[in-house]
Amino acid sequence: MFTEISYSLVQIDSKRSIRDAMEVLNKIDERFLVVLNREKKLLGTITDGDIRRALLKNIDINKKVELCMNKNPIFSYENSKNYKSLFKKMKSFIKFLPILNKDKKIIAILLENVLSTNKIALVMAGGYGSRLGQITKNTPKPLLKIGPKTMLDIILEKLEKSGYEEIYISTHYLHDRIKKFLNNRKSLSKIKIIYEPKPLGTAGCISKIKNVNFDYLTVLNGDVVSDISLDALNEFHLEKKYDLTLTVAHFSTEIPFGVVDLDSKFQFKTLKEKPTKKYFILSGIYCLSKSICDLVTESYTDMPELINNSKRLGYKIGIFPIYEYWNDIGTSKALNKENKRSKI
Repeated sequence: MFTEISYSLVQIDSKRSIRDAMEVLNKIDERFLVVLNREKKLLGTITDGDIRRALLKNIDINKKVELCMNKNPIFSYENSKNYKSLFKKMKSFIKFLPILNKDKKIIAILLENVLSTNKIALVMAGGYGSRLGQITKNTPKPLLKIGPKTMLDIILEKLEKSGYEEIYISTHYLHDRIKKFLNNRKSLSKIKIIYEPKPLGTAGCISKIKNVNFDYLTVLNGDVVSDISLDALNEFHLEKKYDLTLTVAHFSTEIPFGVVDLDSKFQFKTLKEKPTKKYFILSGIYCLSKSICDLVTESYTDMPELINNSKRLGYKIGIFPIYEYWNDIGTSKALNKENKRSKI
């Protein structure tokens, strides 16, 4: 029921920054850290979800980890008999219990073994890639090369690494090219193609798998490259019991003019010279519960329409900010950028 791990694998000093915690989490399998002082005494804990909530609050990631850590974590002393009861108090999907000695110094961590969930994935690979012009005239966008691999191969490897045993690929434009690629690929997961004779939009093909048995569905656009942790996304979705989880990326744009703000009487208030506006944008990666998938009919449906309908019907929608690398390969500029990155 429990697995013991060394705290040295997941520790971070309280003087380190949130950015440092992000970097550590990206290098380890676990998605939590214990925050210690110089004497190795437990000050708090910080999870992947804590960091992403800090991003939504616009907390400066260069500040100390103490700003977003849980300062009152559940812990136990060694030789305790109440481990089970302590785990029951925890609300997080990934449950971990720091173990302290009589001097209140951490000596180990207990992990509760997580029950497996029935998850499947859907890769949207049917688009025309029209923004790329002649580049996609004879090659579907998901099969464009980034270094030695195609975008589709990079996405599939990511899904396979995260334990998706069943992956659906929606296709339309140059369908036979994608089918041939998949037939020649030595896939670790079971791959199934959904062919759309007529495009169904960025969400319509979900209707083709509604009768499949699954707990939740992960949807990925076939032209998005990201270092996002799918395991962290899945755990976030399950822990918060969301019906639909949207992953969002930061996007900044500079207005090349002086912007005038007016007061309530339409009189001059302030002038901001070439301000930079920051937004959260859809990243093209989603987690959907079965109930959300059941809303999709066999007609043309884009993802924004499904999201808005879900909100209108009262479903619980969560936001999962991406702090990892992310790139939408929609233009030749973005494709060139990705190819340069692959050579680093």
